Amino acid sequence: MSEDHLHPLESILRMCAAAAPEPWYPRLFAKQEGVNPQALSHCLEELWISGLIERTDGDPEKGPAVSLTRQGQRVLLDPEMLRRLRADEPLSPNDRAAVIRQVLHGRTRPYVTQLLLAVNVLVFAAGYYAAEKAGVGPAFLQGAPAALFFWDKSGAINPIHVLEGQWWRLLTAGFVHIGFMHLLMNMVSLFVIGRFIESMWGRLRYLVIYLVSVLGGCCLGIAYTPSAILAGASGAICGLLAAEAVWFLFNRRYLPHTLRRRARTVFLVNLVLLVFISSFKNVSGWGHFGGAVAGALTAILLQLYRFGPPFWRWLAIAGFVPLVWYGHFTLSHARFTNPAWQRTEEEYFAHRFYPLVRDSLGEAHEVYQEKVGPLLEKHPTRRDPAQVEAVLPILDVQKRALNVLAAQLDHAGPYASPEAEEARQVGREYVLAMVEWFAEAEHILQLGDKRTDKDRQALRQREEKVKDLRRKWEELFEEEAP
Repeated sequence: MSEDHLHPLESILRMCAAAAPEPWYPRLFAKQEGVNPQALSHCLEELWISGLIERTDGDPEKGPAVSLTRQGQRVLLDPEMLRRLRADEPLSPNDRAAVIRQVLHGRTRPYVTQLLLAVNVLVFAAGYYAAEKAGVGPAFLQGAPAALFFWDKSGAINPIHVLEGQWWRLLTAGFVHIGFMHLLMNMVSLFVIGRFIESMWGRLRYLVIYLVSVLGGCCLGIAYTPSAILAGASGAICGLLAAEAVWFLFNRRYLPHTLRRRARTVFLVNLVLLVFISSFKNVSGWGHFGGAVAGALTAILLQLYRFGPPFWRWLAIAGFVPLVWYGHFTLSHARFTNPAWQRTEEEYFAHRFYPLVRDSLGEAHEVYQEKVGPLLEKHPTRRDPAQVEAVLPILDVQKRALNVLAAQLDHAGPYASPEAEEARQVGREYVLAMVEWFAEAEHILQLGDKRTDKDRQALRQREEKVKDLRRKWEELFEEEAP
């Protein structure tokens, strides 16, 4: 500062070196040279955060004192480190203080935040366009139930999607919004906080925190509110706020005192607002909480990977495995412990699979009675070979269709609800028994006059098994089944 051609930080380091072995007195210097005390204090704080100076015992008349640290002495002797200091670049690969300074100076362009804003708006615009073509555009903008179909098509998630294995919706739901006001509130929040948080973490880490927060918010939100449709970026925004709190917590040693106090105030205000908003009707408090937890845990892992020693970096990478697993575990645990989930499973099976089994087996019975049964009742020598050849492909088509249905029932489970799981098992056995019955009938038709009493007995056994399972199926649903 006493030499105009020097960078202010370098100038202070050189004045500290010139005063050695005595300390240097900033207040006295500012008074003598007419330097702005606030600007000088800011430079001193940056040097202290970087570990280049340290506070020493001051003097009642001269004020506080500082002196060079060993790192500060190294910087003055190393031309490359001096160049980095002047350019405000990290002095070393692990120079966290320089990274913090760059964040505070706001030099990172928020490209990822802009991209996320664009994706959210485009998804909403595409949904609105489709809804408007169908004549429910106003309902889509207002978030009215009449537009439910279009939120579903846009990628929102509800418990039925989980039961059907549409796991990708745990991510896409974070980009779908229920009405224009929902979109506006979330996008304003993302615009306001996203730019600064992106500079805190860097673009890639910021994107990882955002996406993992979406997953965490959707997992907890759908796990503990299984009667609702879930959509919106609020879980991700809560995750970003949690990541901001983690950043301040881990980097407080490198932050100015004024910023620490302001950060605490902002954090408390945001926490109160989130708790208040989460208490509203039709707002998923669990989704907000899940996003915040996922964002905080992801931020901790990324912080360890970014600045930790080598062992901790590898441990941080491995930490993402249990983080993802825990989201799946939360959903599974809720399904097996929450009565609401079990009721959802029972209703889903009754609406999804009962009609499918009823219609498929009804068609199979009709085919058997009209085309297969009359041929089997005839003596093999009296059967028309052309009719047999015509029936065999029909039996094969029916078997294939029933096997597909059995595979769907097999893939659907297991259910947490004992009633739904029993219905699934009985339905699957019923379908497979029909396949075995048709296969046995096909076998007898192919044998012709070579059939034996053992073959006829096997066919009757298959038929009896089908009848028994049919009775079980009817009892489960208390309706007449095919």
